[in-house]
Amino acid sequence: MTKRDVTYRMLEAFRAAMLHNGIGAGAEALGISQPAMSRLIADLQKSVGFLLFTKRGRSIQPTEEAHALMAKVQQAFLGLEQIVDFSDQLRKQKLDHLSISAVPSIGHSIMPGVVRQLRQQFPDVLVTLRVTSYVDVARHVKNRQADIGLTADALSLGELATIAEFSSECVCIGTSQWLDAKAQYVDVSELAGKPFVGPTGTFQTRLNAWLNANGVQVDAMVEASLFQSISDLCLEGLGIAVVDPMTGAKHRRHGGIVLPLRPPIAYTVYATAMGDARLSAPARELIRLLAAASRESIT
Repeated sequence: MTKRDVTYRMLEAFRAAMLHNGIGAGAEALGISQPAMSRLIADLQKSVGFLLFTKRGRSIQPTEEAHALMAKVQQAFLGLEQIVDFSDQLRKQKLDHLSISAVPSIGHSIMPGVVRQLRQQFPDVLVTLRVTSYVDVARHVKNRQADIGLTADALSLGELATIAEFSSECVCIGTSQWLDAKAQYVDVSELAGKPFVGPTGTFQTRLNAWLNANGVQVDAMVEASLFQSISDLCLEGLGIAVVDPMTGAKHRRHGGIVLPLRPPIAYTVYATAMGDARLSAPARELIRLLAAASRESIT
């Protein structure tokens, strides 16, 4: 043999023997037999041209040359570890990435469950979820910071396209203090006789138009900007509220009462992407999961 015959496997065996203070322990660490380990060490000694270990009774001791060689081998293995780490970083950078921007009513209700299901089907896909305002959802999609934007109002910018709509109906939420769990629905007229937790923002405008169209005024002594906050306030017994069905489903899971409204008030989720975007398989599956989650929130 010549020095050119040194193999990675020989050096790995030598390093294991040095680190674990013996041939047997080194073999066990590598998951190979002791005879195989001994052959690798013997081959390395022939290749380098000097002894690496000497026997002292039943044990072996590394020679001075072995210690010197070990320092170089450690450097080489450290370099290999850095290469492996760097390769892992490159692999992660090449992973499929699905970026989602959603308004709070969607991001705080169905999205955690949807993302969980999506990750089960696409474990190598990096999913980024941003929960933000309607304006920021539009900006994220337009600037291609998000592959898909989810809002409760259609994004009307010319470069954006609505790729899916999920329509449902708003619900009335509260606790047994204000709602009868056995009731089939809540008539709009009943909202006037109970303390009301009102929304702010764009949904407030829609809700007020619906109430005015039905000749009803509510006693809104508490207001909140997020449906989740409205649900939390209702769970504290502060009154009843009208929210989207997805928040309603979460409200029910937390022990609250959820009832349909008559007449109904529509709630539509819009999925938006850039008009020239080609949806990836994870993005298409996201749309399917959103549709299923939207249907489930109605029941």
